[in-house]
Amino acid sequence: MRPPAQHPQRHPFGRQGLCTLWLRPLRDRELQAGGRVRDERGSAGVELLITATASVALVIVVVAVGRYVDGPAQANDAAYAAARAASLAPNQLQGVADGRQAAADALADRGKSCQNLSVSFAGSDFSPGGQVVAEVSCTVNLTDTGALGNQLGVSQHTEFRERAVVPIERFRVVNGARA
Repeated sequence: MRPPAQHPQRHPFGRQGLCTLWLRPLRDRELQAGGRVRDERGSAGVELLITATASVALVIVVVAVGRYVDGPAQANDAAYAAARAASLAPNQLQGVADGRQAAADALADRGKSCQNLSVSFAGSDFSPGGQVVAEVSCTVNLTDTGALGNQLGVSQHTEFRERAVVPIERFRVVNGARA
């Protein structure tokens, strides 16, 4: 004798599965008045245009922020290089020349964020035991951020000033004699 046939287990939602019940509202939402299905052709092009524009804007903002952050660091490095080079020179005239050259070299090594270099040694005492005060100013140029930079309120030219103080050794030997 055969066992009685078992009936397949019925789905709790009847003949329609849960997936069908979830998808029906989505399908019905796509129907416009009059029973026509909305056409989504061309939307990928619009999405690509919006994404590309946002990506370019993001790159411009990142470049502007990078230059704006790197500008003071470059000016600071140049100021310390100028003060250190001037403090090692045998006299004031040579110290000023060496300091300016060291500042220019420091900016040349770091890139092009900081331009229009100006180096001042006002307030320096080049005697043994004195100190060298180097003030460096330079300008960061952000004109290539264009209209987006203007809309974000980014200044086209920003000047940074940095100051460095380095002591001169009290006992140093210049040309074989104590200075």
